[in-house]
Formats: sequence, structure tokens, C-alpha cells
Amino acid sequence: MTRELLEKSPRIVVKVGSQVLCRDDGTLDDAVLVELVAGLAARQRLGQEVAFVSSGAVASGAGVAAKLGLGKQALAAIGQPLLMARYRELFAAHGIQVAQILLTHADLADRGRFLHARRVMAELMAAGVLPIINENDTVAVEELKFGDNDALAAQVAHVVGADVLVLLTETDGLYTANPHEDSSAVRIAQGQCHDDALLAVASGGKSAFGTGGMHSKLLAARKAGAVGVTVAIARGKNPGVLQALFSGADVGTVLLPAQRRLTGKRSWIATSLRPRGTIHVDDGAANALRSGGRSLLPIGVTRVEGEFAVGDPLLVVDARGLPLGRGLSRYDSADARRAAGLRTEQITREIGWLPASELIHRDDFVVA
Repeated sequence: MTRELLEKSPRIVVKVGSQVLCRDDGTLDDAVLVELVAGLAARQRLGQEVAFVSSGAVASGAGVAAKLGLGKQALAAIGQPLLMARYRELFAAHGIQVAQILLTHADLADRGRFLHARRVMAELMAAGVLPIINENDTVAVEELKFGDNDALAAQVAHVVGADVLVLLTETDGLYTANPHEDSSAVRIAQGQCHDDALLAVASGGKSAFGTGGMHSKLLAARKAGAVGVTVAIARGKNPGVLQALFSGADVGTVLLPAQRRLTGKRSWIATSLRPRGTIHVDDGAANALRSGGRSLLPIGVTRVEGEFAVGDPLLVVDARGLPLGRGLSRYDSADARRAAGLRTEQITREIGWLPASELIHRDDFVVA
């Protein structure tokens, strides 16, 4: 997909971060909300189905409850309905009905709940209702968090089967260096979602009111690109940014997806699961996994980290610690440690039975 084809995308996800929505003092900038809603409404009027991932609940709550001494989760509980009320009012002026969807990582890590979320969002969008999605900060403890709304947006793009994911941020795209520190930095107009070189130049900095930086956007782009989603990164405070982007103007950075698109369970493994453990493998196993179509056998495992159960997602890394991919374990962590480096007959003697021939079956593994 090139820039000229963005406007023909049937289904899009747009994510806006707190740094775009907030003024310098941390309160919501209503003028930005008005402009953003107008841009989203215009996309829907032109026939595109739109899902909207919005931060801002904590900032909205902070404006009301600053003197109460409340924590972040309590502020989110106060701010989320206030933010939604304003969105509902603004979209209603354009004749658009909205729906609120609050998620935790556990909602999408469970395959059944993932499919249920997909059905509900598809039903809403087909009816012309615009879903507004945010992380459920009120109940999300650390192990249930997405990490930031860039990661959430990438997963939402997968859930709804989006063609394009737009990440609206403080800067007008990805640069060859940090433009705030290097005056010679040049904006990268187009690239590939899985280009490792882009990660090397991405800033890891965070804004005062957000949780992500450009590095998190590149990681989100890799997830979205794995399932065939084109990703655009642009400055959210620029008036008419969505119109410019979808009309093919040279704004922001457009990242193209991998040519081989993951589907079905593999796409869910790649985008929606957080590893519960790490498996280190030797060079032979690494080569077999990289070539594709091979299962991970216990004999190729050199070290097992973490505590996990059968069916839990695992990160597999090579001898240098570089990610090879993710997969679902057929062993629990205790048996995996006992079986590491052993042949089948040795495993049976060591454990007393054979949990499985493969630690991770090829059907449950996705190459990074």
C-alpha cells in the first residue's frame, strides 16, 4: 500500500495519546478534541469504518479531582466518563453515535474473549457506530496492562481487521535522529514495519503525560505489520492531519507491513500474547526455527526462565539473546527445565513420562 491508496482503506484505527490531547499543564485541550473529532467524522462520512483508541482519562480526571489526592487509577475512574461525555457530545454534532470499550491485556490474551471482542467491534462498526477504546486503567494491575496505548492500538487494529493504523503523536513522524537534539535530523517519509534499523534510530523518550515514546510506536508497528496493517505516524496537533494523511500528502511516516501476513491463531500469538517465560536455544535450534516450519525440541534448549504452565506463551531467543519468535508451550516450566538439552528417551527417564515430543509445536510458533 502506498500513500495514494490510504484513502481507499475500508477500515482504519486511529490512536491519540495524552501528549496530543493535553496542554502543558496536563489538562485536556478541548480545541484539539474538536479538531480530532471533525477529522474522524470526515473519514466515516467518506465511507471508512473507524475505531478510535484514545488516552486522556487520567488527564480528564485530574482537572476535576486535583485537590483530592487520588492515585492514577482513581483519577481514571473519574475522568473516563467525563472524557466519553465530551466525545459523545462532539461526535453527536456530526451525527455519529459512539460506544465505549474498556480493555485489559487479559481480555485479548484469552482467545475466547479476543474473538468476542472482535465480533462486538465488527457489529458496532458495521452499524456505523464508532467504538472509542481505552485501557481499563481502573482495574488493570501491572500484569494486565498493555504497557501503553500504542500496544493497545496495534492489538485493536488486529481485532477489527484494520487496513491502516494511525498513531497520532507529538512529532510529525519518525526521524533519522531526535529532531529536538539534532538539527540535521530528517523525517523518514516511508519505511517497513519490520525494519530493525528504524528501531535503532527511534527515541525511547516519554512525554510528561504519556507512557509511550517513538520506540513504543515502532514496536506497535511491528505487531500491526505482522498481520498486514499499514501504520502511519503523524503529529496529532496539526490541523487537518487526518485529511492530509489520507489524501496522500507527504506528512508523517508511513510504514508498510510484511509481505507475508499472519492469519488465524498465529496472528493472535504474535500480537495479543505476553510471554510468561523465556526459552534460550542453541544455534542448531535457532537455525531450524528461523528457516520456518520446524518445531522446537527440548534437546535444543539451553536455559529456561520464568514460571509458566502448559499452553502459556513463551519468548524464544538465540544464544545472543536476540528474539527468534513466540510460541505456546507444551510443557510447564518445571518439566521444561528438567527436559532442557535432553533427547526423547532421556526425558522419559528423567521425568518418568513424556509431556510432549516438542516443547513448542511448529503450528504454535511465530517467527519474530
